[in-house]
Amino acid sequence: MIEERRERRATLLIVLLVVSLLLMTFYSRESEDGLLHRLQRFSADLISPVQKLVSTLISPVRGGIEFLSDLGKARTERDELRERVKLMDEELRRLAEVERENRQLRSMIKVKESRPDLELMAVKVIGSNPDLWEKTLIIGAGYGDGLKEYMAVLSEDGSLVGRIIRCTADTSIVQLITDEKSSVGAMLERNAEMGVVKGDGMGIRLELLNQNADVKTGDLVLTSGLGGTCPSGIPIGTIKEISERRPDLSVGIVLEPRAAFSRLERVMVVLSPLPTAVPEKGER
Repeated sequence: MIEERRERRATLLIVLLVVSLLLMTFYSRESEDGLLHRLQRFSADLISPVQKLVSTLISPVRGGIEFLSDLGKARTERDELRERVKLMDEELRRLAEVERENRQLRSMIKVKESRPDLELMAVKVIGSNPDLWEKTLIIGAGYGDGLKEYMAVLSEDGSLVGRIIRCTADTSIVQLITDEKSSVGAMLERNAEMGVVKGDGMGIRLELLNQNADVKTGDLVLTSGLGGTCPSGIPIGTIKEISERRPDLSVGIVLEPRAAFSRLERVMVVLSPLPTAVPEKGER
């Protein structure tokens, strides 16, 4: 049975091949108006509308498939661009931080060059006291690094920030000059009139020893070196406001601190000369 089927299939295949050869021969030999040529044109005319209809129906589907493919590629490209932008932003932030650090270090180097009499050590600020009643900050060095209580602390531009009041092995607490307990010997740069700069919890004020001293707004106030806890000649601030004389005949003088307390990232501790005295109680 199987053999008969195979023989019929083989016979049919041979017949089809022979017919195809004959048709190809007749087609190639007849003229353009021959029967086979006319049948070809007729079948083409018959099938063409069907092909156009199928193409019209399939076109939106093909377009949708292409759109989905392009959409997938666009999303991939979008994600890649977002990642690149993120990396670029991170790199820009890193470069900005490096530039800021370099600017701070260059400023500190200028201070060291301008004050060869001072031995300074740069230290990072690692925290601040959240207590509104005490103006302090924490720096990342302590007695293990050679720091001691009452050493003066300067900003990156060499302005007075305060002085150390407590040390641990690795950290120190710095009392800012704006603290109510802070008191620093001071003098006017312009005429060397002596006085004391005290903190009031919000800012700093100057009390002059000579109540008739010549003082003007804009005058620069420096440390005097008196008291033994802070070297002389360190900028503290400029006179911002001069009020009327008080009942005790003193003059209220408000200073604008030179140090930018709101953005201290690094400070410099004066290692030498060492403090030669301890501030009196209530004047730390």
